[in-house]
Amino acid sequence: MNEPSTTIFKRKILPYLIAWKDKKGRKPLVLRGARQVGKTSVVKHFASAQFKNCVYLNLEQTQDREMFKNIGSVREFEQTVEVVRKQTMRDGETLLFLDEIQNAPALISLLRFFYEERPGLHVIAAGSLLEVQIAKLGLAMPVGRVEYAYLYPLTFFEFLDAKGEHKLRAFLDGVNVNDPLPPSLHARALQLFYEYALIGGLPEAVSLAVEGAGQTALDTLSSSLLTAYAEDIYKYASAAEVKYLQHVLEQAPYFAGERITYENFGGSAYRSREMGQAFAVLERTMLVQQIEATKSVDLPLVGQKKRAKKILFLDVGLVNFKNNIQSSYLHLKDLNSLYRGKIAEQLVGQSLRAHSEHRTDPIYYWAKEKPLGAAEIDFCVSHQGRLVGIEVKSGESNRLKSLVSFAAAADLACLMRVWSGALKKETVSSAGKTYPLLSVPFYLVDRMLDFASHD
Repeated sequence: MNEPSTTIFKRKILPYLIAWKDKKGRKPLVLRGARQVGKTSVVKHFASAQFKNCVYLNLEQTQDREMFKNIGSVREFEQTVEVVRKQTMRDGETLLFLDEIQNAPALISLLRFFYEERPGLHVIAAGSLLEVQIAKLGLAMPVGRVEYAYLYPLTFFEFLDAKGEHKLRAFLDGVNVNDPLPPSLHARALQLFYEYALIGGLPEAVSLAVEGAGQTALDTLSSSLLTAYAEDIYKYASAAEVKYLQHVLEQAPYFAGERITYENFGGSAYRSREMGQAFAVLERTMLVQQIEATKSVDLPLVGQKKRAKKILFLDVGLVNFKNNIQSSYLHLKDLNSLYRGKIAEQLVGQSLRAHSEHRTDPIYYWAKEKPLGAAEIDFCVSHQGRLVGIEVKSGESNRLKSLVSFAAAADLACLMRVWSGALKKETVSSAGKTYPLLSVPFYLVDRMLDFASHD
């Protein structure tokens, strides 16, 4: 299933792609991302802007797949392209784009030879089901011969660009804690963030919204996408695995932003082993992400494998649809009050996930051991050599008891609260000690970690 044509959006991965294009010692780039996040569109846009020509192969299409599935060398590949496609690949001028490469295992192996034999040729491979197919077929990526980048649903700042809110986007890019937004702009930015929270960041959904489509059209799209994800399961799962994967895919949006246990997940009678394996497979498709607990109070952060995991789903728009809570956004005053605060956690987690094109540092939630007094904060990450604790919560700062507990245990950690209020510096106190706290409004979630670097 090739990604449908949508409006061309300004995506934050484009500067990364340009830097990759101009890099010395450049390797073929493997672009990872779930279906429908815009991989095909962004690479084609990049190709049209930066190269004289693009050789595009969609290996999910029978014609391209059959033509190239048994190619054994770079020379044979070039000859086939020249004769059959009537295209010539020139160093520095051509982008070779191998879309849905997991359907042609021979080309996965060939990536290393493009690097070794045609280092001047720019090569991008993309695959929605790449990692899961590699595991299923027992394949291996050419280690040290490729590099990876990751694409996610649109972030809020990308959503603003799509909406034509370029001046507000630029304003938010430059705002600092000592000079926050005036109340009128705060209200406007929050209103737009709540619109984003309802629609989500999948490019086709954003396209519909920009074109003025109503909620019925958005719901129809969400239903179609979830059906397509379910149908994909048959492409990579054995007959014995299908029912477990379908159950997790069906139930996961109901638990987005929550801790889960594998045993009897979603009211099933399934055992922990089968559910754990199903979650691991869907995580490789990038439809879900599992967030481990950590009790670390300094770096490096170490996950606790045996504790319950928190999960994020691909996109908040799909979560809204599955939970049938779209009408709850009408006259919404505080996102933290919606769906027991879980939508807010999904959104913040979704933003953290999309922060880097490299997906380097894992995301955790922090939990103190019960004998030491129960305490839990929503997210805990490492950023530029510093521990960052993030709580998604409204209200007075003196109510952030778990964050205070974390501060007392994790010396010099950056404390952050995400809420509907204004950007400001605060303090929290415990046992006579005071700790700095940065309160960040939802519309600045894309810059959370920037603030953590300069608090």
